[in-house]
Amino acid sequence: MQSKNKSVVPSGRVWSDCAVVEVSLNFEIAVYLSWILGVGLFLLVIQFLPAIWHALEAIRFERPGREVLWALAAVVLLVGISVATDNLFGTWKRHPSFGRLAYFGQLLLAYSPIFALLLWRRQGLKTCFLRFDKLPVKILLGLGVALIASFIFLLVRGRAGAFPEFLTTLGKGGVVAMLQTFMEGFAIGFLLYRLGAWIGIGWSSVVVAFLFMAAHIPNYTSGTFQLSLPVALLAALAHAGIAVLVLVGAWKSQDIIVIGVLHWFINRASDFTTNQ
Repeated sequence: MQSKNKSVVPSGRVWSDCAVVEVSLNFEIAVYLSWILGVGLFLLVIQFLPAIWHALEAIRFERPGREVLWALAAVVLLVGISVATDNLFGTWKRHPSFGRLAYFGQLLLAYSPIFALLLWRRQGLKTCFLRFDKLPVKILLGLGVALIASFIFLLVRGRAGAFPEFLTTLGKGGVVAMLQTFMEGFAIGFLLYRLGAWIGIGWSSVVVAFLFMAAHIPNYTSGTFQLSLPVALLAALAHAGIAVLVLVGAWKSQDIIVIGVLHWFINRASDFTTNQ
């Protein structure tokens, strides 16, 4: 049963512009079930069909603690630039002619600390769990688990019959919105790889999940969200739980592409069932 105390708000920051936040029991059940099923199916497939997946490599750095410090600094800059440029780019992003171009520019600016650090440290995209080998398989697998997970999301929300209509909304926001969702996973993979190389996946998944959701709190309490601080903290804490599962999935698969596709579909399902 859905809670009567429900708050629905669209996002405004660069890291979650195409998603919504609803504070209700039904919504949280849908989020958890869809992510658990999606990530679980993904890991089962690559476990029982290892030939279709890329080889797993050792995750290590010569001095991992130092790399963690640099990574944390880059992520802090990312969040700071995103918040600082939100008002600057706000009017431009709403312009009908070049709004998406402005949004793309803000994405590039916000994520530039990570790319700069990768170049400076001479570290490849693999150190963010971004690997392009087996790309066709990853896209097909991502679409498969995402379709199942998003259907479960709609089923829990009482909208299973609208699944064909939901599929027509997947292109909402265009390529730039899809890129934003993917870049969010890229940043998480960047930090997880380094922290995991230092202290292992156990505590790393917990720390990165809570850092990731903590970064959303200013967005939840200001801008277009306008949630009270207690509700914002509750939403962040609730979503941090599922983030741990997602991070473990990224670590075990050494991939963020399949999870990125899954993320996009679940975001769209969230938006679709909240705004209908």
